[in-house]
Amino acid sequence: MKVLKIIGIILLVLIVLIVILAFIAPKKYSVERSEVIDSPKELIFGHVKYWRNWTAWLPWAGNDPEMQVTIEGTDGEIGSMYKWVGDPKITGEGEMTNTGVKSYEEIAFHLHFIKPWESESDGYVRLAEANGGTMVSWGMTGEVPIPWNIMLLFTSMEKMVGKDFEKGLVTLKDICEKEAQAVSNYEVKEVKFKQKKYAVIQKEVPFSNIKQFYAESFAAIDKTMRKQYARLVGAPAGLYYSWDEQKMITDMAAAVPVSKSISSEEIRTITLPVAKAYMVDYYGPYSGVGPAHLALELYLVKNELKIKFPIIEEYITDPESEPDSSKWLTKIYYFAE
Repeated sequence: MKVLKIIGIILLVLIVLIVILAFIAPKKYSVERSEVIDSPKELIFGHVKYWRNWTAWLPWAGNDPEMQVTIEGTDGEIGSMYKWVGDPKITGEGEMTNTGVKSYEEIAFHLHFIKPWESESDGYVRLAEANGGTMVSWGMTGEVPIPWNIMLLFTSMEKMVGKDFEKGLVTLKDICEKEAQAVSNYEVKEVKFKQKKYAVIQKEVPFSNIKQFYAESFAAIDKTMRKQYARLVGAPAGLYYSWDEQKMITDMAAAVPVSKSISSEEIRTITLPVAKAYMVDYYGPYSGVGPAHLALELYLVKNELKIKFPIIEEYITDPESEPDSSKWLTKIYYFAE
């Protein structure tokens, strides 16, 4: 009985000690890290607004080749979710939900870790003008319930995730500054787009099938032109009516400027009217056209212009006559209002 009494006293003391520590220990935590990035905020915001871009700079993603990511909802809008399942020892399982967006200023989100242990917190990425670029701040706040908050007496969220935040921001800085440098190579020109009549084949095409779609469509249009005695009167083009990076699909048309209207089961003729456009000249292989498009997108955003579709790529150089892809000229047109 004496032993049981001693054990009871010890347990009582431990319980009292736990209660005291629980009330002494902090319940809330807050972590924030910042980095100045030499890039326009409009460029950076695209990397933090859309979940599809997070995996490229999240510090944990690069350490876990097994991590599987899914995005639900309309990426970039409130309610969209970034879900991941990975190695329990590295990334575990969890989800982030977009809870607020302020254009070019902030994205707010709710973070829910599911495995290996469950916890919830609120986070944000904020952008602000700074000398030499844009200040990007990545932060997280939360509350640890009693009695688990006792752990905060022996460790801190600052130590647990602070260095990861720093690592992620450095990666984001590297990505954005390289993009900004590439974009700076392009001069956006305001031009008058002349009226053009195109024979087109339009479809929804997965990104992976664009090259094949062009090859098959241009061949089909050429065959029909010959049969219906139409002439080529300019450079072939691609007309892009949508570009869905979440679903990896585009609504596009292979377009050939023609001297007269032609038609078939899959071909129709359209006329694009005279309009003011914004244009860049891109030299290089078709796979490297991204920065040229980004230069135009940023130009429209900075000048508060709203894009009007289609976006046009005119393929001026014939690859069969010029084997050096660095000399291929593509003229890219954006319409806006």
